[in-house]
Amino acid sequence: MDQEGQPLLSKEFQQVLLATASGNNSSWTERTVSNNESTDAVKHDLTLGQNEVFDLDPLSFDKWVPFLRNTLDKNQLDPVIDELENSVEDNFQGLELQLLQDSQINDKLETSIDEIANIQDMVQDTLSSEISKFQMKLSESANELIVKKQMYVNNKKISLKISEATILITKVVRILELSSRCQELITERKFFKVLQNLDSLEKLYLQEFKNYNFQFLIEIYNSIPFLQKVTKDECINLIRNSLNSNLGKNLIKVGQEFMAIYENELLPQWLETRTKMKLTNFKFNSPVEISMRDETSLAKLNLNEFFQLDDFHDSIMIFQSLNELNSLSSEFSKEYELRKTKLLYPLIWKKNKTVTYQMNSLLRGTGASPGVAGHDASSDDVFTQSLSLPFLQDYFLKILGFLLYDINLNKATEFTLVNNDYNSTNEFWDGLMDRLSPYLKYFIDEKLETETDMIKFKDFLCLCVAILENFKLNIEPLYKILVSIFEKFCSVSLRAFNDEFQILLNDDDFMPLSINDKTLYDKVLKICWMKEDEHLHLPDPTSEEPFSVILPFSPLYPMTCTLAKKTYSRITAFLSIFYRHELHTLNNILIKAMDDIFNDIVNKKIRSKLESTSREEIAQILINLDYFIIAAKEFSNFMTRENILQNSDMEIQLSSIKHLAESRKLAETKLIELIDSKISDILETIEIDWQTREIRQDPDISIIDLAQFLEMMFASTLQNLPYSVQTLLIFREFDSLTRQFMDILLHDTPSIITHESIINFEIDINYLKGIIPRIFPSTPGIIDSNGYQSPMTPSTPTFPNANSVDAPTLFENNIKSLEATFMELKQCIELLKAQGKGYNEPEIRLRKYSRIRKEDAALLLSKIERSATSKDGANNDDNSTMDSSSIFNPESANGTDSNASRIAKFFNRS
Repeated sequence: MDQEGQPLLSKEFQQVLLATASGNNSSWTERTVSNNESTDAVKHDLTLGQNEVFDLDPLSFDKWVPFLRNTLDKNQLDPVIDELENSVEDNFQGLELQLLQDSQINDKLETSIDEIANIQDMVQDTLSSEISKFQMKLSESANELIVKKQMYVNNKKISLKISEATILITKVVRILELSSRCQELITERKFFKVLQNLDSLEKLYLQEFKNYNFQFLIEIYNSIPFLQKVTKDECINLIRNSLNSNLGKNLIKVGQEFMAIYENELLPQWLETRTKMKLTNFKFNSPVEISMRDETSLAKLNLNEFFQLDDFHDSIMIFQSLNELNSLSSEFSKEYELRKTKLLYPLIWKKNKTVTYQMNSLLRGTGASPGVAGHDASSDDVFTQSLSLPFLQDYFLKILGFLLYDINLNKATEFTLVNNDYNSTNEFWDGLMDRLSPYLKYFIDEKLETETDMIKFKDFLCLCVAILENFKLNIEPLYKILVSIFEKFCSVSLRAFNDEFQILLNDDDFMPLSINDKTLYDKVLKICWMKEDEHLHLPDPTSEEPFSVILPFSPLYPMTCTLAKKTYSRITAFLSIFYRHELHTLNNILIKAMDDIFNDIVNKKIRSKLESTSREEIAQILINLDYFIIAAKEFSNFMTRENILQNSDMEIQLSSIKHLAESRKLAETKLIELIDSKISDILETIEIDWQTREIRQDPDISIIDLAQFLEMMFASTLQNLPYSVQTLLIFREFDSLTRQFMDILLHDTPSIITHESIINFEIDINYLKGIIPRIFPSTPGIIDSNGYQSPMTPSTPTFPNANSVDAPTLFENNIKSLEATFMELKQCIELLKAQGKGYNEPEIRLRKYSRIRKEDAALLLSKIERSATSKDGANNDDNSTMDSSSIFNPESANGTDSNASRIAKFFNRS
């Protein structure tokens, strides 16, 4: 029973036990378990089944297993056994006594005991016999076992040795296979695998056969260094073969491919985009252009598609695993240097320093460029003899291909072959340009002649520069060559300008430009730079009269302006697409070129024309120079606005403006000298009769000729001169004229002059004075006070100073100022006519004779002494005029030059 008083044996288990005990008699079992039947019944049953009491069915015990297992799982086996014993005692109590009291059973028990005894003896005998046999068999078996065990041990030793021999043979075979495989791989040029197999072979031998004295294995092992050397040699040969395939004609193809993509795809795409988006300020290969490139075109520029470098990777891995990268680098450098030398032929890559120094010294002595051997037809320098545009293009394509190959090789091998020199390509390129630059400069200076070739060569090199710049190579040396090409282009453009300008100058008629076509007139106005305050009086468009305009300058001016603009456009177009660097240098070259056009060509050639003795030609040259100064100034402003530096704060002023102004002054001086010379020549023809006793009513014929000359000259020859120049010349000439008449009166007259001659002289001077209003430039289209129409044509440019509201006042003031030049001469005539009366009185002298110097008055009065005042009066008059001064120059009134300076100062001219 358990702690809770519940039976540990279930009813079902008890039935199984009873059934087993009764020989599977279920009725008995049930009666026994129920304890409801009498002892007699039990006895009866036992009697009936006495032969079966001890017959236990093994299968019945199997029924106990689940219950016993359950009991074991619950750890209740001991209580169950105790309960079973108690149950036996409870259920079979008294049964033993009953059985002993039964006679039949007792008899059977006795009989059974005897039988059991016999059986026991038989069993003992049988067992003894069996044990003896078993012992004999066991001894035999033990002996057999020992023998077999000994055989097994022997066999096991043999088997182990066989296994060891098998393993050894397998390893030997493996070594033989590795050795054989190495040979095959060398033949197949799979050198890295060769090295791997050799490494495996070496490790296998050292681990397994180092202590064995197998001669053939020793020989195989000793062959490893040889195979390694063969592998290294084959790798070097492989690199040589790779260089042969990549550095042959393939380089030019690579250069051509890159150049074609840049020239035929990237450049046209950019030019189209730049036009559409109005990005004219941005050049090709600028960051803006690069950012807008077509990815399809860029994909074609993958260097890995052009060069095969697998052999280099294998070689590097092989030598790296052998720890001999330095050896590979050394061998590669030697081979690469040979390739460079062959590649650069006919350029000599390396020269003896002493020879180079001597050659450069010799070339400097002959004026040749340093570094270039003998630039002449007999030169032994093959490269110099080969110089031509096609040759240089092919040469640069080859160099470009090599540079791209070198860049790709170094990057692909992580600069292993060049000992981590990340600037190796640039160093080679810089060294090459050092050698090549003198030849290129010589080619540009001596062989690059036409503008077409210059543009072609420039475009080619600019594309090379763009490619090199994109691959981070130094473009400065090559860009300097491009600057030299630009300088040469400017020089050739200047020569072309010079030739055309010389033709224009020779064909120019040095006459004002007459235009009868309105369309042509509009074109001329667009081409030429005019004065800011210049106004052209055009014919009335409603008039039926034909269109006719006369411009002050000659045809040379508009044609030169056109030529200058075309030259400038051509030069700037040369720079417009590619040139992005050193813009200050390029701008200075451009400014110098335009300065040379206006100074060295236009100014100097026009200045040479000033040797002419034609007043009309000199006058027209002066007018042209006046406009060329305007053109130079306006061109300076134009270049300032359109400067290639794109700098709005920059100001450009051509120095030729100053030189043109100097030439203009020279032209003025030359014109004055010619007019002075002509007037002097005319004055030399004038003969005044100072002894006459007759009074003329009209001026002398020579005076009339002089007046007509002056009228004609200022009305026609000088009519188109600038207003200020005309005024200056008129003042200058009349001042000179009055001075010369003063000299005649003072020094070319006899000692005694008649009163009649003085009156005739006054008539001549008054006639000359009277032409002043007719020759002085007045407002065009206005009739002056004398009824004289201004000689200027209706189309003649006029200026505010001459055409403003105050023009009549200005005209009157100029007339009065010009007439004042006759004041001194007029006072001398009055002094002679009055025979010096009143001269000694200060008031009269200051009022009537303020311009006459004391010594001049004394000289004049001495010439009429006999018929005039006394000598003493003359002396008094002389003293009274000592402090007289000129109205224009208080300091001095002497000389033609001083008067010209005074008049120039009066009109604010330097």
